[in-house]
Amino acid sequence: MISFKVLLLNILIIVTFPILLVQGLLVRKKTLKLPEPTGKRVGCCQCASNVPNKVHLKGDAHSGVPVSCQKMKAPLALLIAGDSAAAGVGVSTQEQALSGWLINSLSENFCVNWELKAKTGVNSTDLLSMLQRAKPNLDPTYYANSTSLSTITSTHSFDTPLQCRSFDVAVISIGVNDVTGFTSWRRWRSNVTQIIEILKARYQCRLVVFTALPPMHEFPALPQPLRWVLGQRAKYLNTALLKLVNKYHGVNVLTLTLNPIGNDQSDNTLKYMAEDGFHPQVAGYQLWSNAVVKLVNEELDELVGKNSNVG
Repeated sequence: MISFKVLLLNILIIVTFPILLVQGLLVRKKTLKLPEPTGKRVGCCQCASNVPNKVHLKGDAHSGVPVSCQKMKAPLALLIAGDSAAAGVGVSTQEQALSGWLINSLSENFCVNWELKAKTGVNSTDLLSMLQRAKPNLDPTYYANSTSLSTITSTHSFDTPLQCRSFDVAVISIGVNDVTGFTSWRRWRSNVTQIIEILKARYQCRLVVFTALPPMHEFPALPQPLRWVLGQRAKYLNTALLKLVNKYHGVNVLTLTLNPIGNDQSDNTLKYMAEDGFHPQVAGYQLWSNAVVKLVNEELDELVGKNSNVG
């Protein structure tokens, strides 16, 4: 049924292509181009509280978490990867972006060893290519001994090969550029399948969290009918994503619910969005992070329960 709807949408796109093209060019010309925020894109925590290490996760001495951290909190290796939203576009520093909120919240219970690999304009094909280019990490103590953890900033390029190592959790933000770039439904399904399988096999991720594509039919920067067409494409890609993840254990799709800000519930989406009308602002990133943290805690507790002999 979904493939038939996709076919009808593609026919509509062909018929209205001249209008969509003009609108797309105007949007690109008029939309404010926001930079990626400054700040660290890789690091490990400095533990400050004593939390029992209830489960052996992959963020141990072999992946760079100091031994002192391990004694105080359960280690957690975290990868954040994807597009401009993952990169934090819409705020000025990484502390205000998804990565900053995630590290701050997860550090309450875990010693987080983390890395951010994200870039404006990245689609599912780009993300898959980045994951496939990973270099083997021949020295398991590299992250523990390297001083670069405290000095790497936004110049830590998405195009720099990722060290092939284990991650407990991968948080993935991808899809908006597949919508605007008109990635085919078939290509999207193939890319997502390969991303999941490489994260589970090569990076040994216990938990992979995809964020559902945002409600593009509500994006204020998009005129009609372009907004409706992109919104429908986003819905169809979300449907395909949901069906794919159901085939895998430890893979989830997170759909965000926008809580009302203030008494006025009209145009609530705008209150979470940056001035460009496309990306989250601070409140949006905090909401996103809270939902991810809740899911990570729930899913890791379930995994611990299924592996109670570990830890």
